[in-house]
Order: sequence, then structure tokens, then C-alpha cells
Amino acid sequence: MIKNIQKIIKDDISAALKNPVVLIVLIALIILPSLYSVINIYACWDPYEDTDNINFIIVNNDNPVTVNGTTYAYGDMVVDELKNNSNFNWVYKDEDEARESLKNGTDYAAIIIPEDFSKDILSVYSGNPKQAKIEYLDNDKTSPVAPKITSKAASNVVNEINNKIHEEYNTKNYISSNPVLLQQAQSSQTQNTTTANTTNTTVTNTNNSLAQSTSIQNVKNYFHEPTTLSNYSYYEADTYGQQVSSFYTVLAAWVGGIILVALLSTKPTENKEKYKPIEVYFGKIGLFSIMSILQAIVTFIALSLLGIPMSNSVLMLGCMILIGLSFTAIIYSLVSVFGNVGKAIALIILVFQISGTNGIYPIEIMSTLFQTIMPYLPMTYAILILKDAIFGVVWPSFIRNVLCLIIFPLCAVALSIVVKEKLDKSSKFFEEKLDESNLFELRK
Repeated sequence: MIKNIQKIIKDDISAALKNPVVLIVLIALIILPSLYSVINIYACWDPYEDTDNINFIIVNNDNPVTVNGTTYAYGDMVVDELKNNSNFNWVYKDEDEARESLKNGTDYAAIIIPEDFSKDILSVYSGNPKQAKIEYLDNDKTSPVAPKITSKAASNVVNEINNKIHEEYNTKNYISSNPVLLQQAQSSQTQNTTTANTTNTTVTNTNNSLAQSTSIQNVKNYFHEPTTLSNYSYYEADTYGQQVSSFYTVLAAWVGGIILVALLSTKPTENKEKYKPIEVYFGKIGLFSIMSILQAIVTFIALSLLGIPMSNSVLMLGCMILIGLSFTAIIYSLVSVFGNVGKAIALIILVFQISGTNGIYPIEIMSTLFQTIMPYLPMTYAILILKDAIFGVVWPSFIRNVLCLIIFPLCAVALSIVVKEKLDKSSKFFEEKLDESNLFELRK
């Protein structure tokens, strides 16, 4: 048995080395998964970096209001606040043009400030307050992501304007109702209208004025933002690309396994009828394993050149090789035992793993189906161990996830040993029937 397995491995290596065309194809198979991983990660490197190319329309119809000789133009305040955000390309248009531009998909979003915006804001002092409104427009048809980015920007601006209005209103009321600050203000006014006779008087006036300004500024700061948030992130990512790199690298490893079984045969190159099914299984898995290791090494090099930060490069490479070998063993076993049906099964598993492994979106927001099957998908644990290698290792969970991952290929190999010989004839019969239909391109 061992000699036959060795003979199959030698035949595979010989077939690869003596034919330049085969060698070129094998090199392509080694490189393809790295391209899949790197292209997707690079595309997601920093999706918000170039949002300044997104057109965001501003329509300011607000009419300023003059009260007691002071002119209030809150519409201009909104525009200034928007322009402080350099993440978008702000475009000025009239209302009809803006609505038409959004409707036909030329632009992504617009903010329309109505004519009575300032008047409505100042209505709070009239005894009959009316809520001011800003209209935000977008078009979900143009892009699934752009409206979410622009709506967040619009909400942030409205919140900032609300804070400033609250600050202005509450500060006035607070000062008018606070006897200490009111006395300071009156004292300051009296002192400012009195000619200073001595240096000491001037210093006293200045100190009082500074104290009053500081007090009022503190009041304004309080009403503008009564509560502040202190942020701290464990294992903070440098870029979004780093955050998704574990998912796309693991996904590329599975895709690489599917590519291998799609183009490489699981049958011996010579004397096919000479070998037992179990000898064929262990003999052919050698080539697939070598290819998988080379795929992992090339992908690791590509990620390093791309600039993905890694907490431990050696651990990262080791994890990628382990993941590649695990996935290859699973996929190879499926195809070796079930033939072309095994390829379909591997693709079906891939589909479920894309959404059911907590790779991009939190599993808690996915359907109950994906939450249920998540612990039974190999990519779940592969992603977790790569996250440790990239961001920082938590050893207890890392070891647990490695052990969970290894269970899948071990089960696949064990199952293949048990059932391959029994199912080999059935698999051949099934493929013969598919071949008879002339609808499927099957390798003989």
C-alpha cells in the first residue's frame, strides 16, 4: 500500500516537471488565490478615503431674520458647518435642479434649507416655537453604500447645529437666571464705562472681565456638550483593509482549494485500475497538499507587500498554511469520494460560509439559519485564528480555535477512509450517467 501511494506521488511530480505547459498552469493555480485575496483587500483598503469625490448638493433658501438690530442667518450657519466637512464635494444648486439631479441619479445626496429656517429657529423666543426643518434627499438606486455615508454626514451636521442652538438659548437663560453671572455682567458693564484712574483699577477691571468671559465660556461649553465620550479601542486597526484581510485571506484559501479540484484530477496519471481507492486517495492528496502550501506562501508574500500589519509574521504564515491544508483536505476528500458532486458540495459550503462566519458583518445581525450553522463551518475558526495573528494573540481562544479547525479535516479524512471504497463504484456510475447526457464536461 505504501509503495503504491509513493508511486502515485512520484508520477504526479514527474508529470508536472516534464511538461512545461503543465508547470505554467500549476504556477497559475498557486498565484490565483493570492490575487483573489489581495485585490479584494486592496479594494477595501480605505473605502472612505476618496469620499471627497462624491457630490453632495447644498440648497440654501433661508431668508435671514433681523431682531433688535441683529441679523440671524442660521441657513448660512448650516452651510458653514457642511463646508467644514471636507469628506465631500459640496455643490451649490437651486432646489429644482437638485431634485432633478437626485431623481435621475446624477448626484448622490442633497440638503435643502427652507426659506423659514432662521424664522422657525427664532420662534422659540416668540412664545409659539416652531420646529425648524432641513430636508435631506438621497437615491438608494444609485448606490447601496453612498446614501449611508451621506446620511450620516447630514445627521452629524444637524446634531451640531442643534447643539449650537441649544448652547445659545440655554446660555442666555442660564445667565439671566443666575444672580452671580448677572452681577458679574452688570459689574463688567459699569467698570467698562468708568474711566480707570489708577493702574490697580485697570488691572481689576481686566481681571473681572476675564473671569466673566471664562465663566460664560464654561457655560457655553457645558450646554453645547454636557457629556463627552472617551474612546479607546483594543487591537485598533490601521485601515479597513486590515480589518477585512482575515476574511478575504481565508476565503481565498477555500477558493484556492476549489480551483485545485476543478483543474487537477483526483485520479492517478497512470495505471488507474491498478490501485485501490484508498491508495488513490492518499497518493493524490500529496500533490494537492503541496499546491496548498505554495498557495499559502505566495498569498502571505502578497499580503506583506500590500502592507498588512501583522502582530506575528511567523505565526501568520503558519496559520495560513494550516488553513490551506485543512481546507484542501476537506475539499479534496469531497471530490475524491463523491466526484463532481463533491465540487458542488464544496461550492454550497462556500456560499454558506461567506455570510455565516462572522467575517464582515456581526453574526448577531444575520438570520437565525446562519447563527445556527456558524459553529459548524470551518471558515469560522480559520478567520478567528488569522485575526489573532494579525491583531494580537489571545492564546487560550487561539488554541481552542486551532483545535476546532483541525477537527474538520480530520473528520473529512476519516470519513473518506471509511466510505471511499464503498462509494467509489457508485461515484463512477453517477459520473458515467452524467457523461452519457453530453450536458457535462467531465474528465475521463
